[in-house]
Amino acid sequence: MNRLWIAITSAVFLLLLAISPWAVAMRAFGGKGVLITLWGTLDLYGRAKAMPDVSWLGYFTVFWVALAVLAVAFAFLPEARTRAKFYYILGLVGLAVFAIEAYLFYHSVWTVNDAAIAAGARRPPLKRYSLSLGAYASLLYSLLLLTTGRMQLPGGRALLVRWRGVIVPAVSMLLAMVAGAVVVWVLKDVELPKGATALNYYTAKLDQVTYTFQLLFGPLLTASGWFQSLVIATPLIFTGLAVAFGFQAGLFNIGAPGQLTIGAIMTMLVGVHLANAHWFASLPDGLARAIFLPLSILAAAAGGALWGAIPGWLKARYGAHEVINTIMMNYIAASIFLFMIASNQYTFFGKWTLHMPFKYPGYEARSYEVAESARIPLMVNLFGFHQDASGAWTGALSWSMPLALVALVVVYVLMRRMEIGKRLLVALGAAIVGYLVGGYLPGIPMQLSPKLASVRLNGAFIIAAFAVAFYNYYMWRTRDGYELRAVGLAPKAAEYGGVSIAKKTILAMAISGALAGLAATHYVLGGGIDEYRLKQSLPVNVGFDGIAVALLGQNTPIGVFLSALLFGVLSTGGLQLDLQLGISRELVMMLQALIVLFIAAGGFLPRYFTDPILAAQAEEGAKGVI
Repeated sequence: MNRLWIAITSAVFLLLLAISPWAVAMRAFGGKGVLITLWGTLDLYGRAKAMPDVSWLGYFTVFWVALAVLAVAFAFLPEARTRAKFYYILGLVGLAVFAIEAYLFYHSVWTVNDAAIAAGARRPPLKRYSLSLGAYASLLYSLLLLTTGRMQLPGGRALLVRWRGVIVPAVSMLLAMVAGAVVVWVLKDVELPKGATALNYYTAKLDQVTYTFQLLFGPLLTASGWFQSLVIATPLIFTGLAVAFGFQAGLFNIGAPGQLTIGAIMTMLVGVHLANAHWFASLPDGLARAIFLPLSILAAAAGGALWGAIPGWLKARYGAHEVINTIMMNYIAASIFLFMIASNQYTFFGKWTLHMPFKYPGYEARSYEVAESARIPLMVNLFGFHQDASGAWTGALSWSMPLALVALVVVYVLMRRMEIGKRLLVALGAAIVGYLVGGYLPGIPMQLSPKLASVRLNGAFIIAAFAVAFYNYYMWRTRDGYELRAVGLAPKAAEYGGVSIAKKTILAMAISGALAGLAATHYVLGGGIDEYRLKQSLPVNVGFDGIAVALLGQNTPIGVFLSALLFGVLSTGGLQLDLQLGISRELVMMLQALIVLFIAAGGFLPRYFTDPILAAQAEEGAKGVI
C-alpha cells in the first residue's frame, strides 16, 4: 500500500509540474497574468513588455523528475531504516532546491524591475508576481517525502495519531479547498488568446484556481490584512471558546448568539447609562476609565454568564436538553434586545404607557453612545498613534506593548518551578510593569498608512487573548477543569468519584456564556460596528460561527485561536475575491461549511484518528515496538 501511494503521489506531482503554471511574472487587477510554465510562457494579459530570465528552469525540471523516480524506486528497498534515510535525504534536498528556485525567480524579477527604473520607467513593469501551483507542488512533495521517511520508522503511525488534533482539521481543510477548487473550475471560465491549445486551457484554469486561494489567503501578506483578519477573528475567538468550553463538559451550547446579545445589553447599561450618570461627572478622566471600563467588560461577561446559567440550571434540575433551551433563549434575548432599543415608548392595553431611556432619537434602532471612560481603545492608539487635525495618523511606535509581551513570556519561562497559578500572576504583573516602563521610553516616529489606520482593531483582541489563556489554565491546570472534563468524558464515572454533575453543568454553562458575552465588548465598547453604541445590526451570527471554529480547533484553546484567525483571513480575502474575479463571497461560507462537514466525518481518515480507544491502542502499540 505504501508503494502504491508513493507511486500515485509521485505521478500526480509530475502531472501538476507538467501542466500547471510554475510562476506568474506579472498579474493585472482582475487575475489575468503572464504565466511561466515548464514548456514556455502563456501571456493571458496581452500587454507584457518585459520578462524575467528563467532559462534555468529546465535544469530544475530534470531534477524534480529524477527526484520523483528515485522516490518510487526507494519504496522497494527491503530495510525500513534505509528507506527512511533516503526519504529524509530526498525531502531535505527537495526543500533546498525549492528555496534556490524561489530565490532565482524573485532575483530575476527584481533585476528586470531595477533595470526598467534605471532606464527611466515610472513604475516597475513586473507587478503582482508570485510563485504558482507548480512551485507549491514541489514544496509539498518535498514535505511529503520527509513525512514518508518518518513513517518508515517504528512508531510512525503512532506519531500521526498523537498529532490527530492537528491532522484531522488540516486534512478536512485540504478536502474543503479541493472541493472549492472544483467549484471554481466548473463555474468560472477563462479567456485565452487566439491559437491556444488544450494544454493552455488547463494551465489557465489551474492558474485561476491557484489565484483564487492566493486572494483568499492574501491578507496574511500585509499588515492591514492581518489587522482586518483579527477584527473578524476577535469575536469568533470568544464564541469559539464558549462552544469549546461546553463541548469539553459534554454540553452543546448553541446559545452563544443569545448570550452575546444579553452581554451587549448589560455592557450598554453600564457603559452608557451608569458611566454617563450625572453623579459621576466630576470624576477625573483617569479614575473614571479605571472604574467604568473594567465594570463594562465584567457586565458583558456577567450578562452572558446569566443567560448561559439558566439553561444549565434547567438541565441540572429538570433534565431539559441544553440544545433546545439555548435555542429558545436566543429568541428571548433577541426580543429583549429589540424591546429595549427599538422604541422609547410602549402602550399596554391602550391605558398604560411605559417610557424607557435606552433608544437614541431617530428611526434607527440604536442606543446612546458609550461614554469615553468605558470605551476600549483601538490598537493603533495602544501602539502610540493618534489622528491629527489633517486626519493623518502620526505618532511614535510605543514600546509598551512589545515590552509587556516580552516581559510576560520571559518571566513565564523563567518561573518554571513555580506553581502554575502564581506563575501566571507573576508573569501578568511583569507584563503590566513592562507596559508602564515602555510608556516612558521614546518611541519610533512614523506615520501609519490610511489603509492600516482605518482598520478598527481594538483592545478587545487583547481580552480575547487573555480568554484563551484562561481557558487553557482553567480547563487543564485546575481541579474544577479536570472535573468538568471528567463529566464530559464519563459522567457516571465522575459522579461515582464524588463530582456533582448538576453543579458542574450549571458552572460550565455559566462560564461558556460569559465567554460568549465578552464578544460584545468588541462590538459595543470597541466600536467594532463603526460606532461605540449598541445597534440593531449587532452580528449575533458569530455565535453560530463559533461552533465551526470550535470544531475546527478541536476544542483546544490554541486551536480555537488559529481557527478563528483562519476564518478571519478567509472572510477578509473574500472581499478581494469578489472584486477581482467576480467570485461571490459565498465561496467562503461554503468552505467553512465543508470544513465542518469533513471534520464531522473525521477527514475520511482511518478510525484510529477519531476513536480515542483505537488511538490509545496505536500509541501503546508503538511503545511496545520501540
